[in-house]
Amino acid sequence: MRTVGVLLLPGSRSFDLAVIGEVWGVDRTDDGIGPFELRLCSAGRAPVELHPVGKIGATQGLSGLKGCDLVLTTGRVDPLAPVPDSAIRALRSADRVAALCSGAFTLAAAGLLDGRAATTHWRLLDDLERAAPAADVQRDVLFTDDTDVLTSAGVVGGLDLCLHLVRKDHGADVAAALAKRLVMPPAREGGQRQYVDMPVPPRPSRPGIASTMDWAMARLGTGIGVDDLVAHAGMSARTFHREFTAAAGATPGRWLRMQRVRHAQRLLEATELPVERVAQRSGLGTAANLRRRMHAELGVGPDSYRRTFRQSA
Repeated sequence: MRTVGVLLLPGSRSFDLAVIGEVWGVDRTDDGIGPFELRLCSAGRAPVELHPVGKIGATQGLSGLKGCDLVLTTGRVDPLAPVPDSAIRALRSADRVAALCSGAFTLAAAGLLDGRAATTHWRLLDDLERAAPAADVQRDVLFTDDTDVLTSAGVVGGLDLCLHLVRKDHGADVAAALAKRLVMPPAREGGQRQYVDMPVPPRPSRPGIASTMDWAMARLGTGIGVDDLVAHAGMSARTFHREFTAAAGATPGRWLRMQRVRHAQRLLEATELPVERVAQRSGLGTAANLRRRMHAELGVGPDSYRRTFRQSA
């Protein structure tokens, strides 16, 4: 891969374009990386407004995408904005295309995701499924690689995809050298589930269910189980399960596990407690069970989660 083309559309995200520029637009031949030719292509070679700030001039018209080893699409402020027919034709004629973040919607508009694995920012996954119903939307990955059609998760996931492309075409050593220059790991652990907001469940209108939820939340670190929730609510088990699931959108057992994982996340982010104590205080008992539950729900274990989010906190 030597020649990389970027399809510029109005509203292209400046961050995505900056990522592409850092990976393929900077001369790093002193580190054995590249050289690459980066083509910025727009219809009529017109300047393009970026989001949230800036404007960029194209180096070539859409004909510049011809012959590129890779054609990239960036996310846009409105992922569902129409894609011009001329841009669709250019994408369909490319040998290999890759989309950063919501750029997946541009590929969807060109029909390039049909029958392919694809992903995008976690907040847009449902929208992508509607925009590309024939695609195999992957909800917990940082990027997808379907040979000649690639997509990435949100925002920084585009950088993961770019490093993957460098690794794939130029080898692990070149990708590792580039990652060092970018001050990031060559490959991040886990998928994007660990970054998804876990909304606090709405408080049910039925007082018995709401008070039982409050009671349980105050006792997550104890050994309470579903039977204790049923007893507190003073209902039959069948009635409680039915009414609780309707109110919370999850079964009592599932809800209880998720609250414990959520509490463990908060402890890992905000305290220096050992993993064993986090497991105990969140009601998950042992470090082994905490790791198992976090891997099942978030795709990463507590140590990796703390490394990622404790620094941010």
